[in-house]
Amino acid sequence: MPNTQSNFVRVADVNDVPEGTPKGVKVGGRSIALFQYQGSFYATDNQCPHMGYPLTRGRVRNGVLTCDWHGWSYDMKGGGCFTGGCDDLDTFAVEVRDRGIYVDVSSRGSKRKDAHFLLLKEGLLSEDNWTLSKAIAIMLARGVSEQETLKRVVQHLGRHIATERGANDGGRELAMLVNGVKVARHYEPDDRLIPLMIAATGASGRAGDRPAVQPLPPPVTWQKLQHWIRVFSADKSWEGIEKCLITLRRLGGHDERIIPLLYECALEPFFLGYVENLPLLGFLAELLEEFGWDQVEELVCNLAAKILGRDRGAPEELRLAAIKMFEPINASINELASTTTTSKAAAYDEDALDKGLVSGNLAQTFNAITDALKARVGIDRIATTMVLLAADRMARTPVNMNPGWGSLRQELILASSVRTALRYGGFTIGARALYHAAWQFFSDRWLNISARSLAEPLGTTKSGASSEEMGLRMVMDSIETIQV
Repeated sequence: MPNTQSNFVRVADVNDVPEGTPKGVKVGGRSIALFQYQGSFYATDNQCPHMGYPLTRGRVRNGVLTCDWHGWSYDMKGGGCFTGGCDDLDTFAVEVRDRGIYVDVSSRGSKRKDAHFLLLKEGLLSEDNWTLSKAIAIMLARGVSEQETLKRVVQHLGRHIATERGANDGGRELAMLVNGVKVARHYEPDDRLIPLMIAATGASGRAGDRPAVQPLPPPVTWQKLQHWIRVFSADKSWEGIEKCLITLRRLGGHDERIIPLLYECALEPFFLGYVENLPLLGFLAELLEEFGWDQVEELVCNLAAKILGRDRGAPEELRLAAIKMFEPINASINELASTTTTSKAAAYDEDALDKGLVSGNLAQTFNAITDALKARVGIDRIATTMVLLAADRMARTPVNMNPGWGSLRQELILASSVRTALRYGGFTIGARALYHAAWQFFSDRWLNISARSLAEPLGTTKSGASSEEMGLRMVMDSIETIQV
């Protein structure tokens, strides 16, 4: 509770901060580190000015606080930095009253001022991890929300991709950003800096000047624009797609229809085997859901256009055969969408699906999906089976043999992206996505990994290790000694 006679705030009891055991507390939106050293109490900013690592994990010796990440050192009382090129550390007045520790965070302004927004921009443009980490750490320490920080990063990525990147490079950077944020959110806020810095690294790079894309003049309608988007996708003309998407946005009233339309285009048969399309559209849909059109319009419209308008070579014989099979498949999906509902109690022959997917026979692979859908098995359940099958195939592939780990990875990613397609596009989109994921399993027939029931345990032999640590060591040694 604040002391009415001063700006000091009670933050802990003296018993909460024994010597050698720092404690982190929140005061006025800031993360503060409390230390006891030689009977005295100290309070500092909990984020290292170098790259933002929590200083409660640091070491104190001779009144010097050293960050555990890169070893930068500071005077614990005054905050002076002993390492060249680093800002000083914010420190705060501390008082002990009635066994309580009081801190005055208003007594000192930040030594780093308010240059954090410019620093973030500099880091994004320069692709310098040190600058990015420092900027993000300062912004979070100064009370700028994680959401606001990420919004600026996402906006930069939109301009960077629009002016500097195509579908492939832009897609990789988008994936790095989204996955970095997802990893960060598995941690407590004070421990998120490293994955957030990695996410920002994915968004960094030159962002050139570009005139705003102007919408088409009237009269234009949803029907015309969605038709033209499909035509431009088939013709591999991404600029036409972007123009139509911007026009759709300006028309108003169609925002909720755009992502399903993008999925419909990405799931055209001629995109069979273009494994990046589904995951990347899922990432764009997730960013759009979190930040809204006003923040990510340039990113979504430009990168989606480049994905759907990407160059494509002539399909080889088997791919062409698969493309021709999609006419009856699409008719079947449309019929199922209008006449059936899925059921958790539906009879589901999971082993038959597994065998079909890895049969090496194209018709059998696609028919396995069709049979499961006709049995009213939910798309989520089918996707789960495909994810588990991909994971099982990876688990049965020795690490050092490396006979197509990239292909196995694509099986896993595509199968898991089916759920996202279902979420944002509905039944028809989700069902079509299943066949694109199934094609990846068929394409990997050369791996020659035999079919196995997922209900069957991998092994029942008990390890001879005397402890868990010894068992892990045996596993690691086995991996290291496999030589092919």
